[in-house]
Amino acid sequence: MAIEEESRVDLLTTFGINGIAALATVLGGMVVFSSKLLRAASPFALALALGTSGGVTLFIALVPLFSNSVKEFGDAFTSDDGGSSSSDDVSGDAWLATTAAFGGGILVSYLIDFIVHKLTPGQNPNGTARTQAVERDSFDAPTDKVDLHPPVEFIQDPGMDIFIRMDESAKEKLQAMGILSGIAVGIHNIPEGMATFVASSEEAFVGLSLAIGVGLHNIAEGIAVAAPIYFATGSRWKAIMWCFWSALAQHIGGWIAFAGMGMDADNFSQGILYGLSSGMMVGIAVKELIPTAYMYANGRMHLVSAGALAGTFFMAACLIFFKFIGV
Repeated sequence: MAIEEESRVDLLTTFGINGIAALATVLGGMVVFSSKLLRAASPFALALALGTSGGVTLFIALVPLFSNSVKEFGDAFTSDDGGSSSSDDVSGDAWLATTAAFGGGILVSYLIDFIVHKLTPGQNPNGTARTQAVERDSFDAPTDKVDLHPPVEFIQDPGMDIFIRMDESAKEKLQAMGILSGIAVGIHNIPEGMATFVASSEEAFVGLSLAIGVGLHNIAEGIAVAAPIYFATGSRWKAIMWCFWSALAQHIGGWIAFAGMGMDADNFSQGILYGLSSGMMVGIAVKELIPTAYMYANGRMHLVSAGALAGTFFMAACLIFFKFIGV
């Protein structure tokens, strides 16, 4: 059963929801226009934001996206066999197919990580510099604690002309880090664009909910892209330009989903895309958002757990609210 015309969100609205989430990357990059915002973008604030985004993303992936995949596969298998199979068999087949698509989505997230590692050596898949233990003096007492240095620490200096005091080599390295971050973020925005499009194509409230979660961590990614480029070059517009290109990749993901599903796909195709999107978003949350949030928290683990739980309950409340108002 294809999506009925009266219940389908039109194409403009679907891409509009995707665009709102994508532009959050540019919004994050706008911090370079304000010294106060740069100082406010502390690692702890980013840890809380990324933890919240992780909770939102996990909830949306495992509740509406996964359940919609089961429903679409169930409808597809029921129509294919003409109702001759028992409801238990159809339900079992639907769950098996959804789980397979979900696993495929997780594999896609690993494949994207592999591509990012090859294209941007020395960078984490989320665009941040890999963390390393700081070398300690041999006289220091041994300790297992690792001193983590997220890439936004350099924006904590209140002086807005810090880049002027860098030598050319340091500027080049810092600019390269920002550009590589932009490439990595852009690649990872493609599956997010696919998931947001799929979620928005049938029910607006699901797409809006997912856009909130994607938008939250896109803001943090925008900071990670724009800040090093700005401090290295002194150009705010170069920093924003790279954020824009990273955001554009999310629209590419939406177009890929549209090419594969359109706005009038059959139930089986929808089931596959819902399952794939669910798996990709879980992979992104578990492999990127939550670990990166812990890195920024630098020992304050309660920030991440509080953010994740808050994101989960916030999304549950949003879904209830959207249902009551008929969105």
